[in-house]
Amino acid sequence: MSQLAEGSVVTGEVVAIKPFGAFVKLESGETGLVHISQISGKFVEKVEDELSVGDPVKAKVLSIDSSGKISLSIKALTNDRPRGGRRGGRNRGTPDFEDMMKKWMKSSEERLSALAAKQKKGR
Repeated sequence: MSQLAEGSVVTGEVVAIKPFGAFVKLESGETGLVHISQISGKFVEKVEDELSVGDPVKAKVLSIDSSGKISLSIKALTNDRPRGGRRGGRNRGTPDFEDMMKKWMKSSEERLSALAAKQKKGR
């Protein structure tokens, strides 16, 4: 049986790439999945843009379900700090996905408000 535990750090090799993530064969012989959302702190459109079959991988075990499926995260090792404030090691040069979405939503709401005001004025 496995010596893996949630929260432990493991190493392995990417053995398969799928649209939803990458399968990693661990040193223990077991295979785990790094979901596309757990590859990087930045938005990943295609798994193959970040990982290739044969790549060595270091990841954190997020969970092991009752059937033995292992969920892994590469992002957790580089992004272990709590999200939120702008203090400390955050790379200001590359906005994260949430920041980009907030800016887009604000811009979209402003445009919708301006459009609604214009339509109201035209009546």
